[in-house]
Amino acid sequence: MCRADTMVKIQTVMTDSDTNPNVQNPSVTRAVRYRRGQMRREDSLGAETAPIMESIANCEKKTGFVIDLRAHEYRNYKLVTFLSEGQRKEYLQKAGRTAVQVESKTVDTGERKVFLGHSAKHLITTTKRSDANSGGREETIDGWYIDHERPDRNCAPDFVRSEPYYLIGTALVYYPDVAELHHTGPLPTGMAVKLKLTEKLPAIKDGKPSRTTTIEETVEELSDSPLGPSLFELPSGLHENPQLFRDHTISSR
Repeated sequence: MCRADTMVKIQTVMTDSDTNPNVQNPSVTRAVRYRRGQMRREDSLGAETAPIMESIANCEKKTGFVIDLRAHEYRNYKLVTFLSEGQRKEYLQKAGRTAVQVESKTVDTGERKVFLGHSAKHLITTTKRSDANSGGREETIDGWYIDHERPDRNCAPDFVRSEPYYLIGTALVYYPDVAELHHTGPLPTGMAVKLKLTEKLPAIKDGKPSRTTTIEETVEELSDSPLGPSLFELPSGLHENPQLFRDHTISSR
């Protein structure tokens, strides 16, 4: 795995078969992520051509800034905490809860392509709940992966790169429940340069139709050229607003 400075630009297309007619569907957004040593940065462009929001994280200090570039405001935040498998089990034991069993399986199709100068392998992962409450829901991740570290914005520890709980993840289990993934097949490690996540919800008894949501991510640019330290400094001319984006969750992905 490469640990050089990295810049990656990602386009995300989200589609929902059962969305409100007043909501744009599909929606297209872009983001640029940077990594330099213990520093992380993400520029969120939304549907615009220039960043509208930034986040800067310091892995050593476990803190960061979230910035609204249109309002010229920022606030401090603490980085999310990633729990290892052992820590998740300890949490469940203390809370008197049982993990929701989830089965995932990855198949290597054997196909290979070159993306952005890197050889990529084609892996397809399916995920299902093992219990009777699954309702027939299923997730599929169809991705092309290269041998390169994944971009992250919250300084993920090394175990995140090898645990199915983080590598695959699932939206089939809702908080406060905790999923326990039982995985077979190769792990989808590396960076997904092209990925399509599909979640299928079958029709239910009250007449609600089936629903399919998809998230498609495509890496448009990838560079390991050196990055300057000023890229990770808080811009001048901003005003601190402790309430900024308080209803906005900073993703751990």
